[in-house]
Amino acid sequence: MTSPTPIRLILVDDHAVVTEGISILLARFSDLEIVGTASRGADALGLVDATHPDVVLMDLSMPDVDGVEATRRVIAAHPHARILALTAFIDHRLVNEAMAAGAAGYLLKSVSGDELAAAIRTVASGASILSPDALSFVVSEGREVGHDLTPRERDVLDWVARGLANKQIAAKLGLSAGTVRIHVSNILAKLDVENRTSAANVARDAGLVTVDHQSAGPHQKR
Repeated sequence: MTSPTPIRLILVDDHAVVTEGISILLARFSDLEIVGTASRGADALGLVDATHPDVVLMDLSMPDVDGVEATRRVIAAHPHARILALTAFIDHRLVNEAMAAGAAGYLLKSVSGDELAAAIRTVASGASILSPDALSFVVSEGREVGHDLTPRERDVLDWVARGLANKQIAAKLGLSAGTVRIHVSNILAKLDVENRTSAANVARDAGLVTVDHQSAGPHQKR
C-alpha cells in the first residue's frame, strides 16, 4: 500500500531562525513536506511559480513587501492558492487585510507543532482557520449566527451538541484530537461563547443543529 502524497509547503519569513524552527517542528510529520523557503515577500510569487505548493506559510511582518501584499500577488496569479498567514502578534488591521487578500488562515507563531500541522491540514483540505485570538477582530456585523462556520466545523458542532469529548469526536470524524480541539476553539470564538455548553445552546437556538436537550450528553471539558 502506497503512502499518501505529502502536503507540499513553502515558508516565507524574513527570520532564518523562524524558518529553521518551523522546519524542525514539521519534520516529524510524514504527511508534510517543505519544498522551498524565501526570506522576502517579494520572492513569494516566484517561489510559488517554481514549486507549486499545496500550502504557503506566510509571515505577515516583513520589510520591503509585507505578507499581505505578497498574499495579494500570489492569489492574483494563483486564485486557488492556500495561504496560512503567521505572525508573532495579533494586529486587527493585518487580520482583516490578510483575510481580504485571500489568506485561508491566520495563526500566531506561538502555536505548537501539532497545532500548526493540524492547521496546515485544515487549510490544505480547502477549509479556513483562524487563531481564536484573531477571530474577535474579524468583522461580522449583520450576519446570521454561524454564517462563518465551515462544513467541518458544523460537523464538529453537531457532536459537541451531543455531549461528546474531543477524542470521541475525533474518532467519529476520522480526525486527530488536536484538529478537533482547533475546530472547537474556532467554533467557540465564531459563536462568541465561552464554553461547549453555551455553544450547544446557541447552535440549537439558531437551528444549526437539531439535537434536543435530552439527547445531549454531560458537559465535557474543552
